[in-house]
Amino acid sequence: MGMIFHNLIKFREAEEKIMVNSVKIHETEKIRISDANGRISAEDIYSASNLPLYSRSQVDGYAVIASDLVGASRESPVALELAGETSIGEPAVEFPGNGKCIKVPTGGVIPVGADAMVPFEDTEISGNRVVFFSKIERFHELSNSGIDVIRGERLLGNGSMIDPRSIAVMASTGVGTVTVIRKIRIGIVSTGNELLYPGMEYREGKIYESNSISIYSELKSHTAFEVKNYGIIKDDYSEIKRSIDKSIEENDVTITIGSTSAGDHDMVYLILGEKNPGIIFHGIRVKPGKPAIFAKSGDKLIFGLPGFPVSSMMILYSLVIPALFLMAGHKFSYTEINATSGDRIGLHEGNTDLLLLKLVNYNGKYFAYQVPGNSGSISRISRATGFSIVDSRSSYIARHSDLKIKLFTSTIPEILFYGQYLPAMEKMHGEILDASTFVEAGKNEIIRSMESGDADVYFWNYMELPDINNIDDAVTYKIPYGVAYRTDNYKTMAVMYRGSGLQDYSNEILRHEDLTYLDNPEIICDYVKNGRCDAGITYKQYAELYSLKFEQKGYLTFHVMINKNSMRYKELKNAFIAIAGEYQ
Repeated sequence: MGMIFHNLIKFREAEEKIMVNSVKIHETEKIRISDANGRISAEDIYSASNLPLYSRSQVDGYAVIASDLVGASRESPVALELAGETSIGEPAVEFPGNGKCIKVPTGGVIPVGADAMVPFEDTEISGNRVVFFSKIERFHELSNSGIDVIRGERLLGNGSMIDPRSIAVMASTGVGTVTVIRKIRIGIVSTGNELLYPGMEYREGKIYESNSISIYSELKSHTAFEVKNYGIIKDDYSEIKRSIDKSIEENDVTITIGSTSAGDHDMVYLILGEKNPGIIFHGIRVKPGKPAIFAKSGDKLIFGLPGFPVSSMMILYSLVIPALFLMAGHKFSYTEINATSGDRIGLHEGNTDLLLLKLVNYNGKYFAYQVPGNSGSISRISRATGFSIVDSRSSYIARHSDLKIKLFTSTIPEILFYGQYLPAMEKMHGEILDASTFVEAGKNEIIRSMESGDADVYFWNYMELPDINNIDDAVTYKIPYGVAYRTDNYKTMAVMYRGSGLQDYSNEILRHEDLTYLDNPEIICDYVKNGRCDAGITYKQYAELYSLKFEQKGYLTFHVMINKNSMRYKELKNAFIAIAGEYQ
């Protein structure tokens, strides 16, 4: 059966085992070059012709012999006889010799014997003669055949991913078809009694299935893959086995989701353990993604992904996708950039951490901030700009440490909002919101960042103001806060976490020892609404959103503190002033 969940292997060892056990696909197909984007080349491709295909003009102008214009100037211009003209798409004509010129359009073939071009705007017409006012060098404003690509030059290597740039070059040299590795066939099997298809009516205790949909969508974005989703399979041994066996039969790779741990109701590892050779490893020293499985049935690969969304997606990004491309003979890599950690980042010492990170391009330097949440927080993926793989030898990464970030997207925000969450920022106009990212932080972290000047805007809702230079705190918002409750005689209360601004205000009105600390004032209302707490201290707008009773205790003042050194200081200040009126 192979290794079981109690014997975890290191992440780098998991990478090695996957690489060693991957089976390369050798079957190929010939496709049109217009359909080749994202496919993996199965051959070295060489140019059958020069590029440009012929010596051509880069301007609308006159073909000349450069030596005829030696000594030409404004004071002593040179006149040449206009001996004809050519049209685009016509073959080369013979140049009539010294003392002559021929009109040639942009992209037209250079007459045989001419060795330079002069743009129309640098000349004047005088009868049937053209007047030139400056000397030129040979090959001025023309592209000789083969200057870009020569016949026999390798355009693309075997195992390379074909992209629009390589397609442009190949097409320009006349390549019409290309031989590629056939698509890697992948089956997805998602398990769980708790799962509902999106769009179905919600029932308490159930969750909407997102894992297989997001994984399917991610894999389908790569045209080198052919992906089939076998749907949601109930937690029944026979049904799961039947679906896994069907996927193994029909595909090169099977990806299962859920039921990978070794609990009483987890069955996938039992089914995979019956295959031959079966489980290669079960469990990795990685966060998130610890219960991941890698198995084989014959030459067919099987990846068992955990049920928590972030765990499954991060194992997909870090281990599965590179392995799938390896099967096609391609060494896959993400676009990477170097960044600096904007905050201290917690690690799981002795493990490998797959860190989801937000990036901001602040004044030309990239800063990375960890996206908070647990393995079930699927929104973390959408809020992240990229991720970093860190073999954690300590419990944290210090602030302002170097990191290598693998990018999910090439769009990196240029505005950083930092501090306590301000609901009003959602009302900013789209251009600013689209160019910004928000990082939540407590009092001490905000002060440290202010001292370094790492952010454009700080949201401060503590009673005592910090004394920091180069910060404009002229914009303020007053937000009603108080107690949201279901019944008048409440005994249990939800409050914001210690160190938050709202908790700072709450200290004066707390009279209950039975407290639950939460991360968000809206979550507090959700707890009250669903009977997890009798009452909670929150903002009035959230109490109204959840139709709760509300006893206002005062106004919490948010200070929008704008960094005067920000390149967008004036724009940001005006934007926050524009939406501040309704909060005064």
